[in-house]
Amino acid sequence: MEKYSEIARSKEFHKLKQAKMLFIWPVVILFLLYYLSLPLLAGYAKPLMGSYVFSYVTFGYLYGVLFYFVAWGLAYWYVRKARQFDHEAQTLLSHYDEKKGA
Repeated sequence: MEKYSEIARSKEFHKLKQAKMLFIWPVVILFLLYYLSLPLLAGYAKPLMGSYVFSYVTFGYLYGVLFYFVAWGLAYWYVRKARQFDHEAQTLLSHYDEKKGA
């Protein structure tokens, strides 16, 4: 248990934690803004949402369908970045394992 408290106090761990937070919060805010803007636009920007983009597809339908692509894209981006953070955390943990063994 003391190994984990030593890691938690380390500069590398704080750097990793800060990098993770600097990635997570902008993604969460971006998702929430995109998610909450659909009902707001539907309620207050009816001419925009009802305007035809091409053929019989309105901006509202296009925005709604693009929401799924944005959500999947952000999820994919998060998974790739989380793997990188996991790798860095594993490297940090192995560094302290080696340090204790020496």
